[in-house]
Amino acid sequence: MRYRLLTLTLLTLMLAVCAWSVCAQEPAPTAPAASAAPGPQSAASSMAGQQVTLLLMVKWGGAILWITIAMGFAAMAMAIYFILTVTPKREVPPTLAKRLLGQIRAGDLRGAYQSCEGRDEMLANVARAGLKMAGHERYVIQEAMESEGERGAMTLWQKISYLNNIGVVAPLMGLLGTVWGMVLAFSSIAADNAQVKGIAVASNVSKAMICTVGGLVVAIPSFVVYYYLRGRVVKIIAEVEAQASEIVELLARGRET
Repeated sequence: MRYRLLTLTLLTLMLAVCAWSVCAQEPAPTAPAASAAPGPQSAASSMAGQQVTLLLMVKWGGAILWITIAMGFAAMAMAIYFILTVTPKREVPPTLAKRLLGQIRAGDLRGAYQSCEGRDEMLANVARAGLKMAGHERYVIQEAMESEGERGAMTLWQKISYLNNIGVVAPLMGLLGTVWGMVLAFSSIAADNAQVKGIAVASNVSKAMICTVGGLVVAIPSFVVYYYLRGRVVKIIAEVEAQASEIVELLARGRET
């Protein structure tokens, strides 16, 4: 719930900032020539004479580019949230690990279990699963902790996989816009007027390229952040496994004594 609220808040703020910056770059409209007659030629000429700005590029990109931009905002919000929350210090707090090992060595299993209650860190969940099986055979304790560790790891992988999904879908959306723009460009070749034909083809090709650029601009940072977070998840899992192995040894040794 907190993740969704934070993501929506960040998304709304970034959307407002981006909309403000885009509108600030919008050029002042120019009065059309009085002699210009309405029709494809005047529309193409007016488009060709405009100064290329970010707002104009977004307009040319159409609905497909708007979808890609929305995906980019979502990816940015998730990237900020995951970078701040998916960290080894959060999932494997050094103070918690030190306290748990000290309590287990002292034989205070109840105190160790209470230290894990009410916490949602991966280490706390794994240690709590093992402490529940205290007094059983080593393999029982180990299997319980491994099962909880697998669930925690799956949750982390599922979180950051959204960035990977956006990185895969965004270029496909750009490709769809590119193909659609090329379809419009080839359709305009059938126009009668040669001047209108050249301007319309160039305009539609530019729309196609804008969609491609938009998809790549969203996909590349999404993949970069995803691979960075993937390294963090691997480090978190390795640290939890190391702490879990020590806890298993202490619990099994306490049962033997």
